[in-house]
Amino acid sequence: MNTLFLGLGLLIYLITAMDIVKTTLSSNGGGKITDAVSKGMWKAFFTLSGKNGRSKLLPYAGPVILVTVLLTWVVGLWLGFFLVLLSDPGSVIKSSDQSLASPLEKLYYAGFTLSTLGVGDYVASSNLWRIVTDVGAFSGLVFITTSITYFLPVLSAVGLQSKLSLYISGMGKTPQQVLINSWNGKNFSSFFDTTSDLCQMLMQHTINHHSYPIIHYFHNSQPKLAISRAIVQLDESHKLLKHGMKQEVDLDELKMNMLQEALDSFLDMVKGNYVKHTSPSAGAPLPDLEELKVKGLPLKEKEDIKESFTHELQERRKLLGTLLQMEGWTWQDVYLKQT
Repeated sequence: MNTLFLGLGLLIYLITAMDIVKTTLSSNGGGKITDAVSKGMWKAFFTLSGKNGRSKLLPYAGPVILVTVLLTWVVGLWLGFFLVLLSDPGSVIKSSDQSLASPLEKLYYAGFTLSTLGVGDYVASSNLWRIVTDVGAFSGLVFITTSITYFLPVLSAVGLQSKLSLYISGMGKTPQQVLINSWNGKNFSSFFDTTSDLCQMLMQHTINHHSYPIIHYFHNSQPKLAISRAIVQLDESHKLLKHGMKQEVDLDELKMNMLQEALDSFLDMVKGNYVKHTSPSAGAPLPDLEELKVKGLPLKEKEDIKESFTHELQERRKLLGTLLQMEGWTWQDVYLKQT
């Protein structure tokens, strides 16, 4: 028996199985193989698209990555089981004449065993290899079925992502428009009427990122459906309310804190899983206040707002800018005419 093939085969099989379990059944991120394949393929798509969020190529990245991860799992299980069979020259025989199977025939045997196809033209040569075949068939059934059913919750999470993007975009095309549309001459009650729904969807989106991190690579080339642009817009709207309005303006502190916590949780997840260093070129512009003044919103002094946005919120806005860059967007896509 070739112990090298046996050990290598078991190692590959176990690593692949653990990656499937970690990715599909854990609520704390994907396995190392899944992460490596996902990040590598996204980088390739992003480079080929010219790092442009409006590229027609980027929306294909998510589905291609999802299918590639599934194929990687299948190949890993198949290769591992094949090497285990290859460790013993007499592990598999032809059912017709009891002659030893060739390496290529063992590869075929490993494939139809894992898929539970059970053709029967090749069989295990002994009780030990019959048991190994049974283990391979049962584990193949479980792992491959689990892998395929993983598609459904991922696509559901992608649907929520699009819903959240549209919800935020529907509030206004820019952070200033969100505030203008919410202002009734006395307060921002319309904005706070939406806060509970926003927080619920945003927190679910954050949880989905932990459970199905592959959704991070599902991209939409339409700005109104781009999740990173939408969340940056929401965060900027929240900060304009918090740091831009005069103290006498009645803000719902409970809902302001709820939205702050939901946004912080999402950004903590992004920083922990996807952003190692904020980009030095991701600095954000100061929001244009002229439109808000024209509409009569009760703003603080311009210097006070500038102080908050350029100093107190500087690191946070660098993180937001980095998030935009990672998906091919810029601050100009958030503030439209502003550069």
